[in-house]
Amino acid sequence: MPVPIVPCAEVAQAPADAGAAPLDAARILGVDEPLAATFDVGVWVPRLTGTARVGAGGASFNLDDDLAVQGSAPGVAGEFAVTAGRWRFGGLGFAVEESGSQAATAAGTFGTTAIAVGDSISGSYSAWMAGGEAGYVLWRPFADEPWPWSDSGDNRTQAESMLGRNGRPLADLQVYALGGGFVLGYEQSVTNQTAGGTSTFERTVGGAYGGAGADLRMGMDGRVPLVQDLRLYVNAGFGFGWPDADSVWMIRVGFAAMLDEHVGVEFGYRLFDFDLRDGPSQVDAGIRGLFGAVSVRF
Repeated sequence: MPVPIVPCAEVAQAPADAGAAPLDAARILGVDEPLAATFDVGVWVPRLTGTARVGAGGASFNLDDDLAVQGSAPGVAGEFAVTAGRWRFGGLGFAVEESGSQAATAAGTFGTTAIAVGDSISGSYSAWMAGGEAGYVLWRPFADEPWPWSDSGDNRTQAESMLGRNGRPLADLQVYALGGGFVLGYEQSVTNQTAGGTSTFERTVGGAYGGAGADLRMGMDGRVPLVQDLRLYVNAGFGFGWPDADSVWMIRVGFAAMLDEHVGVEFGYRLFDFDLRDGPSQVDAGIRGLFGAVSVRF
């Protein structure tokens, strides 16, 4: 019985792995990418640190030891971003509060409230922030155009190889500059339950910051059950506020595992440091702690 002859063109077109999804050769990392959006909303469990000196002649109290707010209480935090080409536009914010009571460990005055060692005091603080942010990708080494001044196709071979069989990037590192503006509200109160008296420090300020970040996404290409890809990121910013606000620092780092194309889980760390003034009063504080969230992409 004669053996059928298969034309060479048909042999070339036969897939090497019949079980694999065909690679769409028209897709190239960094070329004609659609708009994308990410949303990360979750629970932040920060701790308040720093010092507070309130009122003329007020004592400098340690926020994490002396004013009954040394505990960690869950708050909410989140951010979103829309990506278009090399640009990112989005927003971020948080709301946290904590209260407690203790025997005073330091003596002095907070505002008009006198405190002696051993007095029974209660304290509370609350903080919220809302801001907008823009970023621009300066370096994307695995994409078709690694630098803003690169020409189309400068890195074409590698960009084509960076897409897995499922059409998701096997590796995509983006390093970017970022900047934004924010509004911060902060309030702290202390009551001396032994001698009487309550005093409060409260400020709402606006500010601007600049910084940089890096975002690394690694596709599992179907090799790990229930995980489509992994994301590691770090963002840092420094700026100033007004009125009567000195430096502001913020750091966001995290790790996300996407369980399918659109939904994942995220764990990370958030830090927001600020220095607020009001006449002779000053609160130089930091809010920092672990963050867990649901990550959604479209």
